[in-house]
Amino acid sequence: MMNRPSGPVPAAYDYRVLADGLDHPEGVCWDPRRRVLWCGGEAGQVYSVDLEGRVRVVATIDRGALLGVALDGNGRLYLCDPGNHRVWRLEPETGEYEAFGDEIDFPNYGVFAPDGTYYVSDSGDLFEPTGSIYSVSPSGVTRREDVAPIGYANGLCVDEEALYWVASTDPAVWRRRWGADVPELVVTLHQCTPDGLALDEHGALYISCYQPNQLWRFVGGKLDLLFDDWSGEFVMAPTNIAFYGDDWDRVALASLGGQRLITLDLGVRGRPVEGPKI
Repeated sequence: MMNRPSGPVPAAYDYRVLADGLDHPEGVCWDPRRRVLWCGGEAGQVYSVDLEGRVRVVATIDRGALLGVALDGNGRLYLCDPGNHRVWRLEPETGEYEAFGDEIDFPNYGVFAPDGTYYVSDSGDLFEPTGSIYSVSPSGVTRREDVAPIGYANGLCVDEEALYWVASTDPAVWRRRWGADVPELVVTLHQCTPDGLALDEHGALYISCYQPNQLWRFVGGKLDLLFDDWSGEFVMAPTNIAFYGDDWDRVALASLGGQRLITLDLGVRGRPVEGPKI
């Protein structure tokens, strides 16, 4: 049995628009040192958004189309750019960037594992299960992981036990425990397109859906629908999700179908996402 919210976005979640006027943002991550959120734009913009919603473009990737954003322990950004078939490493203070690892056909989302390895989803074809996962060592050695073809590999997250990934067109979430060879199914969803993942401090998994404008929570084997914005007026095509703030106690949702970063209070703290120093 699934619990369903009473409205598009329940008032208890303190829904607000944090920033507007962005160019179809998809990826989002929190930078606790600089106290800003990072996200990318459809024309290669790298946006910094502070806690008051002030937006700054710190760089623009030539011919870029930015999706997932991650941060290492040195404060550098890792930007997935399927337009150039690259992951870029960018220094925010200077705006200078360089390729990280080898070319990947459609890099969508990247995340750092506890050992410093950077994992990135290669989405593959939208209509055929051709997606995959790549790993990139701190020195840039790139390897395709031995996993079965994925139906549009998308958002990732990690904890001490496993790497999680979204199969958007299955639709489902899978994980592979560290040191294991065979992935395992975490949860199957129905009639939606999951995109982003995040974990809270208690291990609950949050799944943002590009369509139909939904946010789910999976914990203890139970899948709950937190909101379903059937109106499209509040949250439009939410892609990646990130806990943020000094206490990691708010949620930012990127809106690929619009121009906003949305902020919510779900009443729980997120699992801190801390990149390695490489």
